[in-house]
Amino acid sequence: MPAFIFSVFFIIGILIGSQYIINTAVLTAVYIFTLLIIVFNYIKDGYQNFIFPLSCLLIILSGTFKSNIDFFYIPDNSISLFPDTDRESSITLTGVITGLPDTDTGKIRFVLECRKIISAGGSDTFNVKGDVMTEVRKNIFDKRSIPKPLLEAGDLISLKGRLSDAPGKRNPGEFDYGKYLRTNNIYKTFYAGGYENVSVISKNEIGPVYRYAVFPLKIFVLKTIDENYSGDEAAFLKGLITGERSDISEEMKESFVNAGVMHLIAVSGLNVAYIIISLTLILSLFRFPVILRVILTIAFLIFYCIFTGNSASIVRASIMGILVLIAIVIERRINFYNLIGVAAMIILIYDTKQLFDPGFILSFSATISMVVFLRKFEFLFLNKFKDLNIKGKKITILLAALFFTSLSAQIGTIPITANYFSKISVISLLANIAAVPLSNLSLAVGFLQMIVAAFSVQLSSLITEVNSLLLYIQLAFIKWCASLDFAYIQVTSFSIADIICYYLILIVLLSIKDKSRIVFSIILCFLILCGEYVYGLDLTRKLRVTFMDVGQGDCSVIQTPGNSTILVDCGRTSFISNSGERTIEPYLGRIGSDRIDILIITHLHLDHIGGINYLLENFKIGKIIESGQRYPSVFTNTMDSLIEFKKIPREVVRSGDFISELEDIRFYFLFPGGEFVDDNGNTMGNNLNNGSVAFILKYKDTEIFFSGDIEKESEKFLCDTYSDFLKTDVLKVAHHGSITSTTIPFIIKNKPEYAVISCGMYNKFNHPSDIILNRLQKSGAKIFRTDLEGASVMESDGERIDFIEWK
Repeated sequence: MPAFIFSVFFIIGILIGSQYIINTAVLTAVYIFTLLIIVFNYIKDGYQNFIFPLSCLLIILSGTFKSNIDFFYIPDNSISLFPDTDRESSITLTGVITGLPDTDTGKIRFVLECRKIISAGGSDTFNVKGDVMTEVRKNIFDKRSIPKPLLEAGDLISLKGRLSDAPGKRNPGEFDYGKYLRTNNIYKTFYAGGYENVSVISKNEIGPVYRYAVFPLKIFVLKTIDENYSGDEAAFLKGLITGERSDISEEMKESFVNAGVMHLIAVSGLNVAYIIISLTLILSLFRFPVILRVILTIAFLIFYCIFTGNSASIVRASIMGILVLIAIVIERRINFYNLIGVAAMIILIYDTKQLFDPGFILSFSATISMVVFLRKFEFLFLNKFKDLNIKGKKITILLAALFFTSLSAQIGTIPITANYFSKISVISLLANIAAVPLSNLSLAVGFLQMIVAAFSVQLSSLITEVNSLLLYIQLAFIKWCASLDFAYIQVTSFSIADIICYYLILIVLLSIKDKSRIVFSIILCFLILCGEYVYGLDLTRKLRVTFMDVGQGDCSVIQTPGNSTILVDCGRTSFISNSGERTIEPYLGRIGSDRIDILIITHLHLDHIGGINYLLENFKIGKIIESGQRYPSVFTNTMDSLIEFKKIPREVVRSGDFISELEDIRFYFLFPGGEFVDDNGNTMGNNLNNGSVAFILKYKDTEIFFSGDIEKESEKFLCDTYSDFLKTDVLKVAHHGSITSTTIPFIIKNKPEYAVISCGMYNKFNHPSDIILNRLQKSGAKIFRTDLEGASVMESDGERIDFIEWK
């Protein structure tokens, strides 16, 4: 298995080279020296045993060298070197659209191959290279009727807007979009607000293959699907045939993840198989010679890779398919591990960054796992089904094969899918038995329809009726599977130790050759589990507070040493986003919390309670602590109804109250007083901010001040009433760092060592105020900001406080 061995050692080199910058001269010298030793040993017959280890070292050095170039070499004119545009400025960017733009109601998204930047004011012009993810949005505040620009692949365009780094993780465990873009060599994002800021300079600035074949065919396929299908069915079929997944709704993606069938919308091996079979049959009918059939099939597979966007899964499958065709022609035995090794070699030699692409990892791990474990299951179970003498034997064998194929793929990918989705699908073993053959059939019918549509619209519409029914049935089945209570298990992310332990156990189980080794293998697996448990055991009881990044809003998650979960505020809501659904629920799932023991509502502004209704519908909540404010609206009326329906206890707190029901933890509620929020829920001056719940969380000798959105009147009350009692280690800065809060007298009394400001990037209020930042800096506080750094995570053992670097 030379190709497989090569790829393994090359990957080791990539892992080294992606983490450490190694001096090029030193690396080259070691490489040449190793190569000379190999040549010398090859000539001297007595030293043949040294050639293999030295060759492995040479391959590792090759991977290290290539990954050093891919990860750390940046040309002087790279777009990645340009600084982010100031929030009040704009630059002009010129470049070519490299793919089909994704057009929505109010926005257009595409990848732009940059050529030129003109600075703000037009004083400087720079020639640049590199790709940026670009978004053009309609300016909703502009009353003029400006039509959406008609942008196409290959257009050379000019845009006026803001250049910025691709956003990374904003909260622990979230998908790192910035890393994903960088893996695909996209280093910046560009935002143009308003269609008037886009102009087309010229067209057809792309190669002839894309201009005359790839993009026209893709447009034809997508248009045919849109004309014949709608909704989820259209989006699913686009994913099956073209790999285009931008139209798939978030709800549909969630159903696919929960049902464990996300692989269905990844263009991969099945597409390649259909292409090979179809072309072989068609070309055979016309009596093409074998070699010519193979050459034409290989050419079309390469074209199909380009057509679907060159994702890792389709490239892997195509390379393996091409190698099988070549092996048949030259009459060589097919070795699966060599096939997959060659596929990995080609992809990684071209771009070592692909090793860290989710598609690459899932595609290769699932394929290897499927082959390795299916052979085991075939030996243990499937072969025995053939000896059964029962009715429906063929159906039974088919269903068993589907079940064990799904199980084989899932065994090898559990840690990976758990890390990406924080879920392990249980229902997938059932879902795949029906979904896989149905999707295979839909894909085959879809391919047929695209061919027929080129000749007959009427016949194509008849095929639509059949495929629409197939698509509807399988999507309904997938949604049903995903909706079951036991469909999936919510898990925390696997650590490196967890992953190593998992795969070590798999290796031990796979190494069982006969019954005599079963007991020994079970004992060894038990010892590995015990070792991993002891390694991961945390004997220190710590308080952890995560100040979440929910944009221009507020939310903090408190995890007590006794495993209670306390939520302070629930983020914001808007027409396109809800913090409860998008941020808080996934985070609670990742930390293994399925309930909220205490929910503290500081006040009733939507940037603090925006996610509450979603959380009320989807979580068990022990009790709610609030100021007693009342602010009638559709949103708060719904909130009150849900609380009443769920029979959740509500506790109104006032200045001087405290809670001591949690071990070693005290909540001292310092605000509001009765003069700020009366018994009827009215807030003084109708200013909800000055009715915020403000409290000190004390864990042994450490203290955190949560201030809600209190303003200067509230802070004066606190200073006059509590004086030096206000001193804490951490200050959750009030009102997102607004000038209306964090007064000088309050800062003098509070004297925080750390200050955390929760606000949104580029928010319209210009929070935090430079004046407040200056006050905090002069007080000696170390400042953390969610708009700049994402979430801030704090841990305390009761004696000291540490802010954790979680990225």
